[in-house]
Amino acid sequence: MAVEWSKFSRIYEIDKRIRANSYPGVRRLAQEFEVSKRTIERDLSFMRDFFGAPLRYDPKRRGYYYAGGDFKLPSVSLTEGEAVAIFLAQKTLRHYKGTPYENQIKRAIEKILFMLPDQIAVDFSFFEGAISLGIGELRGDEEKIAEEFEVIARAIKECRIIEMDYYTASRDEETSRRVHPYHLRYHAGCWYMIAFCCMRNEVRIFALDRIRRLEVTEDHFEKGSGFSIEEYLGGSMGIELGGEAHVVVRFDREQARFIRERVWHPSQVTEELEDGGLLLSMDVRGLGEVKRWILGYGRHAEVLKPEWLREEMAEEVKHMSRIYG
Repeated sequence: MAVEWSKFSRIYEIDKRIRANSYPGVRRLAQEFEVSKRTIERDLSFMRDFFGAPLRYDPKRRGYYYAGGDFKLPSVSLTEGEAVAIFLAQKTLRHYKGTPYENQIKRAIEKILFMLPDQIAVDFSFFEGAISLGIGELRGDEEKIAEEFEVIARAIKECRIIEMDYYTASRDEETSRRVHPYHLRYHAGCWYMIAFCCMRNEVRIFALDRIRRLEVTEDHFEKGSGFSIEEYLGGSMGIELGGEAHVVVRFDREQARFIRERVWHPSQVTEELEDGGLLLSMDVRGLGEVKRWILGYGRHAEVLKPEWLREEMAEEVKHMSRIYG
C-alpha cells in the first residue's frame, strides 16, 4: 500500500535527506513520494521562501544541498493548550486506526502542526527520537476493516439492515446473519459492531475482523430511542457481557500498591487490610473477562466472592498445574 505523504511530511523528509548529504534531486524525490516533479519544485521553493533554507543545486551530483552546513528546519511553536490538543488528537488517532478516518486525522494534525503561532517551541527531530506512543497493532487486516467500518457506519446512519456471514470463535462456526447495526466501538485493539441480531432476537456484539461477508441491504429498520451504548455495556469491564455478580478479590501486599493506582470499575470499593493487602469489591458483568483479568495477577490475587467463581478459578489453576507441573 502506497504511503500518502502530506506537504509537511515531504518537506520534513526532504530536509532529512539533504542534511544526510544524499543530494536528492527533483526526479528522485518525485518518484519516492509518488508526486509530480512540479510538486517537489514547489516544496523546495516553500523551504527557501518560508524557512530561508540555503538550498543549492550541485550539477555533478544532480541534487540539492545546504550552502550553510548547520541549517535545519526551525522548531515549530505551540501554546500550552495546543500541545495538549495534539496529544489528545494522537489519542483519538489510536482509536481510529484502521478506519477511513485515520489518514484524515493524520493530515489534520500535520496541518495544525505546520502553521502554529509562536509560544512554546517543539523540535520535531527531538520528538521523533525521544517520544513514542504504545499503539498496538489493530487485530485483523487493516484495509478490510477500514472498508467494513465505512460500510457499517453508513448503514448505521441510514438505518439499513446488514446481511453477513460471521465466524464465532467460541463455537468455531460460521453463520449467516441479518442484523440492525446500532453502534461501532473500539476496545483493546479491535473494532466491534453492536447490533440487533435477527437470528438470536437480541442485541449482540460482533468483531469486525470476524465478518467473512458483508452486504448492506435496501431494507430499513427502526432504531427508536431505546438503545443506549452506556446502558448496554454498563457494568462490563470492557466489551464482554453476561450475568452480573458481586466480585470480591483480595490482593496481597506486593500487588496492592499497583491496584490502588487505578479505577478498575465504576462500582469498585476498596478496603485496606492490616497486612498491607487490599480487598477490591465490584458489581460487574462479563465474568469471562473478569476471570482473565484476575488470572493475570497469578498468586497475588485471590477470589473471595462469589463462591462459584472461586471454584471456577480453582479448577483453572488445577488445569494449569497439570500443564506446568
